[in-house]
Amino acid sequence: MRKTEMGLLLVFGMLFVFFLSGLSVARPLEKVSLKPAEIEGQARRFLDKRIPWDPERTEITVNYNGKELILPAGDVEMNFSLPGRKVRLGRFPLQARISVNGVFQKRLRLIANLERSISLVKTSRRIRRGEILTEQDVALEVLKTNRQFTTAVTSLEDAVGFEAVHSMGAGRVVTVNSLRKPPLVKKGDRVTLVVEKGSLRITTPGVVKEKGFKNSLIQVLNLQTKKTVFGQVMDPKTVKVTF
Repeated sequence: MRKTEMGLLLVFGMLFVFFLSGLSVARPLEKVSLKPAEIEGQARRFLDKRIPWDPERTEITVNYNGKELILPAGDVEMNFSLPGRKVRLGRFPLQARISVNGVFQKRLRLIANLERSISLVKTSRRIRRGEILTEQDVALEVLKTNRQFTTAVTSLEDAVGFEAVHSMGAGRVVTVNSLRKPPLVKKGDRVTLVVEKGSLRITTPGVVKEKGFKNSLIQVLNLQTKKTVFGQVMDPKTVKVTF
């Protein structure tokens, strides 16, 4: 074989080797996966920052029924949006917009459910209209719920000592609309009228002519002078008269 032919074969052999080497190093485009659990976790963190309630008393559940996402390699960003732009209790849809390096890839739909533990005042027995609630009539119960109890009474101090506006069965949730502040005095009550001026203090018996609450101004009949005066209700037995 001639030297020229051998040289050409050598050159072609080297080119063939380089060609094969180039084929062996070629790689497919890199991809990243986004698992359903990661999507749900990101959604929970998004909602956790926006709830208006105590996070320790609120349970957030997010459900994504889709499959694992295969995305191009890069900076993956998930932007969530709420219906009405407000977090609320109960079940509601949640949307996620997936982008990689700022380029939109996919829109996902998730379902969120929010429950919170709240303290509710409930009746311990049947309450009749006009009754003044005592500590034995009500109890505080912690309830895990996704309902909105916007008018529920949540502390015993806001129930004990208040008057029932209407009858309530045992085990009923007490609402602010079912209670009212009872008057300290009512028409016909006997009270002591007190007049103070400097170090001088005068007391005289009187009769209430209208119901009155703490610090309210009412009409009272002075039993000694038989005149009607105005006074401030101090307690169930005392009305302070000012001139």
